[in-house]
Amino acid sequence: MTALGQMPTSTEDVAATRPFKHLDLSLTTGTTGVGFDVSMPINDVFSVRASYATMPHFTHAMHFGVDVGEDPATSQAKFNKLSGLLEGFTGNKVDNVVSMNGKPTYWNWGLMIDVRPLHNKHWHFTAGVFAGNRQVAEAINMLEDMPSLMAVSIYNNLYEKSLRNEPFITYGDVSLYNDDVAEKILNYGKMSIHIGDYKRDIYYEEDVYYDLDYPSVIGDNYYEPGDIIHAKGDVKHKKGDAYRMTPDENSLVKAWAYAKKIKPYLGFGYGGKLLKKDTRWQVSFDCGAMFWGGTPKIVTHDGTDLVNDVENVRGKVGDYVNIIKKFKVFPVLNFRLTRRLF
Repeated sequence: MTALGQMPTSTEDVAATRPFKHLDLSLTTGTTGVGFDVSMPINDVFSVRASYATMPHFTHAMHFGVDVGEDPATSQAKFNKLSGLLEGFTGNKVDNVVSMNGKPTYWNWGLMIDVRPLHNKHWHFTAGVFAGNRQVAEAINMLEDMPSLMAVSIYNNLYEKSLRNEPFITYGDVSLYNDDVAEKILNYGKMSIHIGDYKRDIYYEEDVYYDLDYPSVIGDNYYEPGDIIHAKGDVKHKKGDAYRMTPDENSLVKAWAYAKKIKPYLGFGYGGKLLKKDTRWQVSFDCGAMFWGGTPKIVTHDGTDLVNDVENVRGKVGDYVNIIKKFKVFPVLNFRLTRRLF
């Protein structure tokens, strides 16, 4: 022991007075993913810990039904009649069930302060912050559903052309159009996936112009080239209307979940020696809450937020949306295997 104001004279004295006595390296696994952390004690009570973890990309399947028109009672019968036409037109067998694979995509760096106020030093309390990517999950249709989604896109293209009285196919000076086919397509209605219902009015964010080079009638309205079809601020979808998702320009259906990049953390943990006679190896757990900074968003490829814009979401996606709405924080439960390096 050294007297007050006296310089330490031995190796033990130096080790006892320096603030960072050792370095711990840990492997971690749990709800934040698989990763590692490095911890150094500031003194007998406080230590600082830096970490990184990423969630493995396991997948979970979600299934949707493809509707024809807006009446569920007649949708299946219409699809049965159209499936043969679409198969003959595209050469692919068409199914009215679409599956999406959802997977987590999040990763996080962490900076924590551990406090061990008790005499035995087994319990620790933690405060810190995680910083990671904004996209925490994604979902995309399965590869085997591509032919069906492509057929849906082709049919919807024919529907839009029937609505505008445009030729189905134009090649040079040759145009193909049939009034009887167009009338039947319009009677059947558009193909879509009914996800849920709008919980509020959705407005156009910018002007939408008629972009064809010739006049046309769309529904009951006549438009010239350059006319504004929908002005910014007009109601695009009314509260209570069905939200129907259609494939994007690549015949895909997709969705992403987003959260804040910076997420504060509060928690506690307990640890001890792995082996009775070897203090270099330790095991511990951490339990706490990662604060998301509000409810995360789930946004489809057409820009619809399933959490804030839509209610009564169907199927497995609806289950996930309901869970996310209830949890403003992300539960953290991690196991740590630690090796003292020096």
